Amino acid sequence: MKEDETSFYHIKRGGLYIVGISRHEVSSILVIELLTKIYHVCKDFCGVFNEETVRSNIVLIYELLDEILDFGHIQIVSTEKLKPYIQSVPVTVRSEDTRDQVATGLFGLEHRITPNQAADQPCTKPRHQEGRKHELFVDVVEKMTVLVNADGTLERAEVNGQINMKSFLTGNPDVKLGLNEDLTINKDEQGYGNHAQLDRCSFHQCVDLREFATTRILTVRPPEGEFSVMTYQVPEDFPISIPFRLITVVNDTDVNRDIDVRLKLRCELPINSHAVNVKLKLPVPKITTNISPQLSGPGQTAVFQSNEKCILWQINKVSGGMEVSGTFRIIAPGRTKSSRLELGPVALDFEISNYVCSGLRIRFVKIFDRSQSLVPPSKWVRLLTLGDSYIFKI
Repeated sequence: MKEDETSFYHIKRGGLYIVGISRHEVSSILVIELLTKIYHVCKDFCGVFNEETVRSNIVLIYELLDEILDFGHIQIVSTEKLKPYIQSVPVTVRSEDTRDQVATGLFGLEHRITPNQAADQPCTKPRHQEGRKHELFVDVVEKMTVLVNADGTLERAEVNGQINMKSFLTGNPDVKLGLNEDLTINKDEQGYGNHAQLDRCSFHQCVDLREFATTRILTVRPPEGEFSVMTYQVPEDFPISIPFRLITVVNDTDVNRDIDVRLKLRCELPINSHAVNVKLKLPVPKITTNISPQLSGPGQTAVFQSNEKCILWQINKVSGGMEVSGTFRIIAPGRTKSSRLELGPVALDFEISNYVCSGLRIRFVKIFDRSQSLVPPSKWVRLLTLGDSYIFKI
């Protein structure tokens, strides 16, 4: 956004806006990259990034910004290089908003998977904690962009993924990640069957690829903090199995009566997998005053959000092969036939643990600890699929 001679840039992370302002002509990509780096540095030093963390660590964050920028000039944006100059001790705050932290920080599910919220701890620990065991967290995170037509046919399906690492290791050890042995990279390699196929791969500068072409092993010397080891896309011609299908029935034949909408959501995941924090958002006509929901079972809620004029249907958990349904009577007095055009589309949001659409998997994680520490390092590997833009036309 630009007003007069001043340009405003922002990103949203952890429910907060990080804003940059410039009165000179600068690259927008550069500013966005700087704001993203500031977010990651703050998250590395504070453990999590949300409003409560910022309030509790305002002195630490001010100290970080003072070292990162000097009269508008970028100085240091590396967690490892900033550590010697930072004197403030971080105040650890427990993250309550799990969903937002997962979407932006990738390590917001630790209290459900990993004991003691280990991955939410800051990289700089107080002296009395310096003897704690060193740990390594690896996440394979894929975000889905899906568009399904009203007749159920798939119009668009895209998957963007990352292998993310958060390191609490000491001694700067090498880490080897073994991926699928039958993995194919880019379209110039010959893929076959439903084996994992990736495209447009890029790697962090700390990744050694000398073994990757023959053995599919990545050698990483991780810096402290959180970073993306590898980013990728799934090729358009790869057969993606979408995790959810939606059947919609709308009864609006009589304009003198309310609109009845029935939604049936089917989970196409394997039986041993499940999705959590499932949310469906259905826009309704602007003249809607209220709704009357009937839901198929417990663990579900439906509310009418009058400020956004939409129905928000929330489901705590949906297992593979399971169907859930809801019938919604939309109270819209004085509606016309054109009001039907304001209904939909349905937007779906979800989290799926221990499952990725591409079939990418981590065969092993090996840490070569040159410091010969008496405490063996702990390794945690998670798979996570998120709905980035998952839309059903109705």
